[in-house]
Amino acid sequence: GGHGELKLENPKKPFEGGLEMWARPPGKASGLTLLSGGEKSMAALALIFAIQDYDPSPFYYFDEVDQNLDTFNAEATASLCQLRAQAAQFIMVTLRKVSLEMAEHHIGITHAGDGCSRMITDFGRDAAIEVGDAAYEEVQVQKENERRKGELDELPVVDEMPRTPGELPAPESLGGSSLGEGEQSEEDEVDNTLESLADRADDSREDMEEKLDVELAIEQSERDELDARDAEEEAAEAVDVDEVALEAIEDDEVK
Repeated sequence: GGHGELKLENPKKPFEGGLEMWARPPGKASGLTLLSGGEKSMAALALIFAIQDYDPSPFYYFDEVDQNLDTFNAEATASLCQLRAQAAQFIMVTLRKVSLEMAEHHIGITHAGDGCSRMITDFGRDAAIEVGDAAYEEVQVQKENERRKGELDELPVVDEMPRTPGELPAPESLGGSSLGEGEQSEEDEVDNTLESLADRADDSREDMEEKLDVELAIEQSERDELDARDAEEEAAEAVDVDEVALEAIEDDEVK
């Protein structure tokens, strides 16, 4: 009761274009563009199986073609692949249980619990036990992590929280070790601290002045060298001009 058509994209030059498919399943008033994902999959599979009947191929690869199908149509598709596998090889990437049950061989990529993907071929009892044990350990680790996260939701008792350390002694830069031995009054400590800071400021100022004097001397020396170089170049240019003028005068006298 359905209807389908194939049209050339470029009728004048068919080998420079592809094919356009249009299909309308039974009971549908709309064409392929307005169909659901499952109906489009069924239409595409029907075309592939029809091409297999007309011009068979030795190998077919399906990538989750049953993902959008309901259980009935997924089972029908798996049955067709199983039947047609007698004349060709079918490899299907699938997550549907019905397709896996009808497959003759299995190649699985699974997460084995150790953070790495693992390939399993033709699932057997030993492979299932190995993967099952690793998965069980992974589940236990996840439960333990969830339990620890739940404990973190409870606020700690204030009295049990760690205390901050006591006050540290004054560093040397603030006169902590230059106050002398023995007890001193607060005024003496303040005076000694200010004196220590003043000494450090004087030393820093002297260092800066010495550094500035050296930099000024270097800058003046470089400036003198540049002036001397400019003077030499100007003198050389003046000599060249005089020689040119002299040659011109000599040429005029010769003429």
